[in-house]
Amino acid sequence: MTEMEAQVPKHTVKRRLRVGRLLLFVLIAIIVLVGCFVGGQMAYNAFFKPPTPVVAATEEIGKDEILNKRINVLLLGTDDGDSEDIAADVPKRTDAMLVVSFDPEHNDVAILSLPRDTRVSIPGRRWPDKINAAYAYGGVTMAKQTVANLLQIPIHYYMKVDWQGFIEVVDILGGVDMYVEHNMDYEDPYANLKIHIKQGYQHLDGEKSGEYVRFRHDELGDIGRVQRQQKFLKTLASEFFTVGNIIKIPALVATVTKYVDTDMDALTMIKSANTFKIFGGDKVKSTMLYGDFKTIDDISYWATSPSQITRTLDELKIPHGKITKF
Repeated sequence: MTEMEAQVPKHTVKRRLRVGRLLLFVLIAIIVLVGCFVGGQMAYNAFFKPPTPVVAATEEIGKDEILNKRINVLLLGTDDGDSEDIAADVPKRTDAMLVVSFDPEHNDVAILSLPRDTRVSIPGRRWPDKINAAYAYGGVTMAKQTVANLLQIPIHYYMKVDWQGFIEVVDILGGVDMYVEHNMDYEDPYANLKIHIKQGYQHLDGEKSGEYVRFRHDELGDIGRVQRQQKFLKTLASEFFTVGNIIKIPALVATVTKYVDTDMDALTMIKSANTFKIFGGDKVKSTMLYGDFKTIDDISYWATSPSQITRTLDELKIPHGKITKF
């Protein structure tokens, strides 16, 4: 026994051992509980749940082995409505649209942000419209098909996130520390939206994080918001995969179950989450769909083209079909 060990009272050592054993027991219990939950989900998905159909622009894309090696997930953030005239049960326009593409084999993640004002053709609609209207016209099915047609990639799953769920997840994780580029001040009583954030490096809780990623009332409008969303997502993901957050898994599972709607099975979610562990490394790519501001019939759009879509997907290394029109 060393001199330092001799100076530590035996009851203190025993207390430390008891605390250590307790923490180990809690950790094991959490792992077992989560394992049982995931195992149950996997068993259900394997024996009872029908497979999720792939959504694609053509049958060839839907069956192409190369295009389907990746897992393409359409992430939808729903807003609270654009005015007080919209009934609560009427589908709202999406406030955020991203395609998160995973390559589980090579641990590769690519994130493509689609500006909500992107001009697209929506199936069944006579005239082009903004991409965020697809969900309002036909729900998740229409949103998936519109994005699949635009990008000429298969869309395997979707994940629809309510903003309140986003706020709670950030709070459970303890918030994020990041630099706010400039003062953000905006209020919209019809959408029950109040944004007041000061410029500078600061800690953002769930409420402030929601304000940060939704703000679009500056010179760049929705394009600036898309850039901030990508920045925030990287920051949040880098803090998510830490040892300290393991004990928060049950609370996160409960929140996701309550506020997130998805057709992903448990096994796919595990594979995707495992790929996300390398978020922030040199294998993670993210960008916004290339395009330009354009006013058509007095309506402001983010206008893209086949060459710009091709360039975007090629930079992210997301395989796609030939893009000739959209």
